[in-house]
Amino acid sequence: MISTTTDRGDKRPRLVSAASAVFAEKGYASTRVADIAEKAGVGKGTVYEYFSSKEELLFAVFESINENITLRMTAVLDDDEPTQEQLFNLLRLGAEVITEQRELQPVILDFWAASRGSDFEENYQQAVVASYSHYRSLVADFIRAGQGRGEFRTEVDPATLAAMVVATIDGLGIQLSFDTKLDPRRITEEFGHILYEHLITESP
Repeated sequence: MISTTTDRGDKRPRLVSAASAVFAEKGYASTRVADIAEKAGVGKGTVYEYFSSKEELLFAVFESINENITLRMTAVLDDDEPTQEQLFNLLRLGAEVITEQRELQPVILDFWAASRGSDFEENYQQAVVASYSHYRSLVADFIRAGQGRGEFRTEVDPATLAAMVVATIDGLGIQLSFDTKLDPRRITEEFGHILYEHLITESP
């Protein structure tokens, strides 16, 4: 079990940050708990006060990434910018996130593959499904709000388009982990123009 003891809470963020860095550098399979402890500047035993295994540490990294993305998405969508600019800012955020997480993407994919058939598989898959569902929900709500203001075409299905947006960013992130020559910002900008043209209400 992951520790939730209050007096130990100050070290948990440090351990998660250290784990993220070491996983990105060494890969999941090659990382030892001792490596993470060394990076965090604590003893190996301290790591086990918070996390029972390396798997739980990577899961905590995954959760931390999702929490960060959610906060940043919410900030963009709560901004007072015009609707078109909010849309482009959301896609720019996607480009920023996949660029920041490029080194971790293969680690997460490796872990997902390694977890198949393990006791950890169900929890991990549930967390992945929940995170994607939440991202889609945020985007769909944004589209519905635009439709309600008469800025987006009402015949567009928000849930379907939101799934397309999340899938596009996610797929681009996977490609970027293999092909560093890709320019996520340029690609998402072009995608934004196509998406906006599809969304806008035609003038009578």
